[in-house]
Amino acid sequence: MLLVVLLLVLLAAGVLVAAVVGGDAELAWLSVLASAVAVGLLVVDRVRSRRRVAQETGEPPFADVGEEPAEERSNAAEAARPDAEVLVIDERPRYHVRTCEWIGSRKTVTLTLREARELGFTPCALCAPNATIAAEVRRS
Repeated sequence: MLLVVLLLVLLAAGVLVAAVVGGDAELAWLSVLASAVAVGLLVVDRVRSRRRVAQETGEPPFADVGEEPAEERSNAAEAARPDAEVLVIDERPRYHVRTCEWIGSRKTVTLTLREARELGFTPCALCAPNATIAAEVRRS
């Protein structure tokens, strides 16, 4: 697909040069048309690849991030391991554990629990990271 797009872009560039040299406005429009077809092919390719990935992962191709989970109601001191790793999603206010269903296949950043709290992130009510980390500490 990318090879076809590259050929269309080269064709558009060649036609544009011919239009400028020859002073022919119709050729310039042909260049615009070739460029538009190339953009259309790129969009189609992008949509197909997102759908293919969605079918492989089981996640909807254009899934809305949805509503942010509520904040976990817990005592922050309950999580006894401030060096425990949690996950955050850029531009989202909650921190999560790795098993959180809400994260799905979204890109995450790993922080320590202490860093996440210092940066103002709050615990997710769905995966309850404070309770999960506290339970891990009690088990060990």
